[in-house]
Amino acid sequence: MILVLLYWLTVTIGVFDFDFLDFDFDFELEGVEDLGFFSGLFVFLNVAELPFMLFFSILILNFWILTMILYYLPIAAGGLITLLLLLPLFVLSLFLTKYETIPLKGIFKGSNSQGAKATRIVHGLCTLRCDISGDKMGQAEVEKQGAAIVINVRPDTKGDTFYKGETAFVASKEVNKDVYNIIKLKGVTK
Repeated sequence: MILVLLYWLTVTIGVFDFDFLDFDFDFELEGVEDLGFFSGLFVFLNVAELPFMLFFSILILNFWILTMILYYLPIAAGGLITLLLLLPLFVLSLFLTKYETIPLKGIFKGSNSQGAKATRIVHGLCTLRCDISGDKMGQAEVEKQGAAIVINVRPDTKGDTFYKGETAFVASKEVNKDVYNIIKLKGVTK
């Protein structure tokens, strides 16, 4: 809970634009296919429709409140029984958070990249962050107003091969998925 409070404190300080707290994380997930179970779980829990840190903060607050209730149970503090109760309490926190965030879905409906981001990205250029070929999925960056947006991409034609750093054209977005189909630019080879 303290870490979540520190996060929101730094976000609040960020409103005043202190540059000394500016840092960036850059990582690549090469060879990542569809997340399957986890993507379905994220949609079920509303994580896909809300800012992650908002969802995470509410989840941690719920978990913290439920664990504080353990103090009033007639069991010894600490110990194996308390440890075993943490998993069911975390699952209960997930479900509480899901239902508490339902009203927030409408507030953040357009902000999380579904429709507005797709229309700005399709028919634009992207730079590949990893090598992809065939039907494999990878990631690419799209420059928008000085900031890079990372998108999941897949070759539109199964025989095409794209290399890290190559520029490609975003042809379309797959229906009901956050995956964009890309095609090669004419005259660009590696």
